[in-house]
Amino acid sequence: MAKSTIESWSQFNLGRALFRTPGIEDYDRAMARVLQRLIRNRRDVVEYGAGDFVWLEYLASQYPAKSFTGVEWNDVLFEYAVNVRKPGLDNLRALKADMSLPEGVVPCDFFFCFGGLEHFERHVEVLRSWAAKLAPGGECILTLPNILNREWLRGRCRIDPDKVRGEDRIVTDMYGYEEIWSPNYLALVVMDAGLELMELGIFEALPSERPLYVIGLKRSDKDV
Repeated sequence: MAKSTIESWSQFNLGRALFRTPGIEDYDRAMARVLQRLIRNRRDVVEYGAGDFVWLEYLASQYPAKSFTGVEWNDVLFEYAVNVRKPGLDNLRALKADMSLPEGVVPCDFFFCFGGLEHFERHVEVLRSWAAKLAPGGECILTLPNILNREWLRGRCRIDPDKVRGEDRIVTDMYGYEEIWSPNYLALVVMDAGLELMELGIFEALPSERPLYVIGLKRSDKDV
């Protein structure tokens, strides 16, 4: 399975503090509100591609009665999570594993993944494996790079947006392997993975990237 290598996996968020990083404070506050709304009635929460566990540390401290699990495969990020983020939080579990393999998929009633699914070539298969472990009635939220963001394509990816106009999916070598999707393609991936599309849009609270986001629902075990 072609995917980003452990060596090239992004470490740009290592050790950052929520709500205090210049330029993305509004994004942090907006995403915190979204996550709080979605997990309010959930019990077991999983983040795939948890990075240094900055979001899980925040959520686990806010909701001590809920259980949180982070799945991460990068050595540096995982060690930071275990040694810095996790101490003192009994409701937060750290799992070092490849989230595209069975040992990296965790039963839950809510999962989220921020900028992770696009790094797997067989992304429908990966998302379907996550959905298979999602409880009936459970939900998820994903964010991904947005092919409609012309300025971001030109500046970050060095891609002429006019040359990919009308495309639903392009592949780059960012972090070893990365795909950039249209809203239409994201919707198809979610539905092909057996999830019901509940909400799809562009997260405007991060204007520099304007990532896509999608909220999916698993109605029953027969869906996947």
